[in-house]
Amino acid sequence: MGGNNRGRPKSADPKVKFDNVRLKTTTMFDIKMIAEELGINESTLVQTILENEMPKYKKLLNLEDF
Repeated sequence: MGGNNRGRPKSADPKVKFDNVRLKTTTMFDIKMIAEELGINESTLVQTILENEMPKYKKLLNLEDF
């Protein structure tokens, strides 16, 4: 057998859990509905939305170099 590697491979940009985020009930329903239609889980949908929107806010706040 090859080595003691177990689980997922290490990433250069590891994920962290984002706890205690409060969303409106209607927003949660929208997330669930859209994720189901796309065939992905809610976490992946929210992560994708945030990653796509973040550059806009960084540009707006002149934080593009961070």
